[in-house]
This record gives sequence, C-alpha cells and structure tokens, in this order.
Amino acid sequence: MSKAAVIFACFAALPVLSGCIALGAAGAVVGATGAVVGGAVDLVTTSEDEQMKKDNARLKKENEDLKRQNKE
Repeated sequence: MSKAAVIFACFAALPVLSGCIALGAAGAVVGATGAVVGGAVDLVTTSEDEQMKKDNARLKKENEDLKRQNKE
C-alpha cells in the first residue's frame, strides 16, 4: 500500500475511532509523514524575530492608546 493510501485510510477512520485511539492514529500518521508535515509547519509558523516584531508593534499601539485615554 502506498504512503498516501495509508494516510488517507487513517484520516478516513478518525471519526469512527475513540478519542485516545484517534490521537494515536493521528500521531502515527504525523510520524510517518514527518517531512511533509514539517514542511507544512514551516510555511505556517513565524520565526522568533518576526513574532517579537509583531508583539512589539502590538504593545506599542496599546501603549499609545492608553496614553490617549489618559489624556482625555
């Protein structure tokens, strides 16, 4: 059986399986296709520097908003 067929079968069976078995099956699928999943995660996640820049911009905006509220 090809890897794609195994993955499809595991995901198709997830609704039928109980919670802990479903998590085990999903973990097995992720383990079997680590390279594919890892590549997809890299596309979705942001680097630490990017996250820090976003957080700093958000905090700066919140700080400016609070200063404006205090002046009013």
